[in-house]
Amino acid sequence: MTDSYASLPHRTTRDGDERKTGVEVEFSGLGEVQTGEIVAEFLGGTATAPHSHELTVEGTELGDIRVELDISLRKKDIPLLEQGLNMAKAVVPVEIITEPLTRKEVIRLGALLDELRHRGARGSRAGVLLGFGVHLNPEIVGADDPQTLNTITAFGLLEPWLRRAEDLDMTRRLMPFIETWPHAFVTQLVKDQPSTLRELMSVAARHISSRNHGLDLMPLFAHHDRDLFDRIFPAQSKLSARPTFHFRLPDCRIDEEGWSLARPWNLWARVEHVANDAHMLDTLRTAWLEHNHYLPGAEGRWAERVSKLFQSNDVSEPEAVQ
Repeated sequence: MTDSYASLPHRTTRDGDERKTGVEVEFSGLGEVQTGEIVAEFLGGTATAPHSHELTVEGTELGDIRVELDISLRKKDIPLLEQGLNMAKAVVPVEIITEPLTRKEVIRLGALLDELRHRGARGSRAGVLLGFGVHLNPEIVGADDPQTLNTITAFGLLEPWLRRAEDLDMTRRLMPFIETWPHAFVTQLVKDQPSTLRELMSVAARHISSRNHGLDLMPLFAHHDRDLFDRIFPAQSKLSARPTFHFRLPDCRIDEEGWSLARPWNLWARVEHVANDAHMLDTLRTAWLEHNHYLPGAEGRWAERVSKLFQSNDVSEPEAVQ
């Protein structure tokens, strides 16, 4: 991976609008107020007064940007939580959350992350228990567009390879937030090749019920058909819907020289390019059905097989367009 941000194979939605991507980045080393000040200094805008460890930098070059401590802890009604959060900022992540951004705006956000690194932001590998991630929320081309359906299958086929390519931090591997999709789910996607998102939702409901995966499909499912979603995923009934994927696999390595937001972006771009390559996708489908996924070490061997298939099919890194 380089500092070049690969172009996605489909740059617009089916309606002809430029596709946008929301970004969420977790890190430590800076408080939420200090982070808000840096965002406003670098991108313009005005930070609102902090409330319960949350603030918004309004009117930046990239729209409004939220800055907050980890929401799962911040909103729990626990005695002395406020004091605990103040003391635990070394391990409780600050998170910045953007509005949907164009690719050029994502690149500008990457420059902000470089600035945050220079100011002391720390990523997953800065210490034990720092399982921080980068989440990308790419807008789909269209609900039943073949690219959308193929992208879901492509992720399942590539997930072991993506995990190896990312060399995930051990803390995040042990946490329950980015569990792998069950092999049976991917196999059914390969065999059935659902032609609509409703069909795919019904397949998914047989195998997954949580958002805690490297690719979280729940917001997309809820947006596409809320009635069906509430019936087949009742535990997720309060979830906010949006017409995006939620790619939450990559580590945040904001403090490491040579790392940039281009790394997680380009990992996702690889998924979309495979989804857009009918020959490569069919090759992976066939290989998946031939592979024994239940012997020890099967996931590692599958990742190696994917690498060899890329090489033999002359699959290069997605092209970056400046």
